[in-house]
Amino acid sequence: MSRRPRRRNIDLGSFQAVKIGGPGAFADLYYTLMEIRWPAFFTLVSAAFVFVNLLFGLLYAALPGAIGNMVPGSIPDGFFFSVETLGTVGYGNMAPATRLGHSIAAAEILLGLFFSATMTGLIFARFARPRDSVVFSRVAVISRVGDQRVLMVRLASLRTRPVADVSAQMSWLQRIELADGRIFRRLDDLPLVRAQNPALSLAWTLVHVIEPDSPMLAALEGTDRFQLNVTVGGIDTLLASQTLGGHSYRREDIRLGHDFEDIILDEEGVIHLDLSKLHDIRPSAAWP
Repeated sequence: MSRRPRRRNIDLGSFQAVKIGGPGAFADLYYTLMEIRWPAFFTLVSAAFVFVNLLFGLLYAALPGAIGNMVPGSIPDGFFFSVETLGTVGYGNMAPATRLGHSIAAAEILLGLFFSATMTGLIFARFARPRDSVVFSRVAVISRVGDQRVLMVRLASLRTRPVADVSAQMSWLQRIELADGRIFRRLDDLPLVRAQNPALSLAWTLVHVIEPDSPMLAALEGTDRFQLNVTVGGIDTLLASQTLGGHSYRREDIRLGHDFEDIILDEEGVIHLDLSKLHDIRPSAAWP
């Protein structure tokens, strides 16, 4: 009987893809534990904790006399003694009474040190990993500036302090058909008018000038699947850690002949950023 290939959902922003085959989750357990959500992480850790203590509890229960003051054959007593041993608590009402009992308890203490260190490291790593603190406009727009057509995407930082040394990239998934009929896809960069920002504290509009013979524009006007990708990265000035963000746009997410509404207001010398209007657009007066 053939084994069914492993399938895994891949998040591409506005898109969803599925990977078929490849190594399982246990081939890179660290990445899997970093990737899963907090409820699943706590459930998995709790299950591992219960399993280890139940295993040692059964072992203690199967060795009458190995643990002093323990009811012979009692699985609950063995389980709770294992919890106290694994956590290096040792309340004192139960203790190893034989060399075999001491040997098993020593092995469990060693396992407990590894278990505690691993869980502490994983929890710290999950808290310390780069966070998505940038929000993107739900739509991209194509407008006209002078005699040039431009593609624009707007983004803003959700942090109260500026994000320093911000860089941005824009690309699209190009479908290329070779002369022999083979088809492959690649991400082609779309140069930005400004790809670096020393400090992102308000909003930032990324602008790509569309050349008349742009294959991206031809693909946008076609019928094949279209995907536009935008990624940004910078340094959080409060946490001194990297912050990342990214978003993908389908063909229906790109509005032709529109501009973004203004979201930065200057009232009585105070600058206001209205994030509720981040996604708002209006027909362009300069179009076509």
